[in-house]
Amino acid sequence: MLRWSFCGVGGRTNRIVGGSEAAAHQFPWLAGLFRQGKLYCGASVVSRNFLVTAAHCVNSFEASEIRVYLGGHNIAKDYTELRRVKRIIDHEDFDIFTFNNDIALLELDKPLRYGPTIQPACLPDGSVMDFTGTIGVVAGWGRVEEKRAPSKTLRSVEVPIWSQEQCLDAGYGSKKISANMMCAGYHDGQKDACQGDSGGPMHKMGLFGSMEVIGVVSWGRGCARPNLPGIYTRIVNYLPWIHEKLANECLCPPKDVARRI
Repeated sequence: MLRWSFCGVGGRTNRIVGGSEAAAHQFPWLAGLFRQGKLYCGASVVSRNFLVTAAHCVNSFEASEIRVYLGGHNIAKDYTELRRVKRIIDHEDFDIFTFNNDIALLELDKPLRYGPTIQPACLPDGSVMDFTGTIGVVAGWGRVEEKRAPSKTLRSVEVPIWSQEQCLDAGYGSKKISANMMCAGYHDGQKDACQGDSGGPMHKMGLFGSMEVIGVVSWGRGCARPNLPGIYTRIVNYLPWIHEKLANECLCPPKDVARRI
């Protein structure tokens, strides 16, 4: 069994508002997307050849315009790998006006080498569809405050996941929230994802202590505003789509499952 043949285990256990700096390589599946030399979105490694991100991060660009930064903590000075994007697979039903089906896969120009600084994320197995009350962990290099510059170091924040009923009753209005979206945040604001974190992961603690990516940072109004939670693409709704597109890829199991294979 290869040392890194499992997923969702960081080295240590910004649309990020009110969060804290993450430990170095705490989220080794997190990637930064750059265009014209500037970080603009996040993504998560799901296999040696593919990342998952938000469709709105990539649907208006050519693959050749995007660079992928991996294995780093401070985007100003350190990274392990840089990759180009070979192909963009955005969801066929993505709606740029409503952000419904806001999910995409990026195929890299060459396979990744897993190690301490680059590892794949775990995806949920689909046995749980409702994460109400679960504490989600969001990570990214986005803004620390709504009107400030993006963070140079990777940050994370914990946010409670709302019920779909609470989400529909939030300040956005029920017509803007689809069954493919979920809300997370604090009713009085405090902490949230922010500009620059789009496309990045929201996690929950999974089986065997691994982190599962259950959401993709999608949209919101401002950052950490009262009764305006962050909106995330609900990954479990897209597991069949992901597995269809990645039919020939090895998606690593959680650590303790891998040990039994």
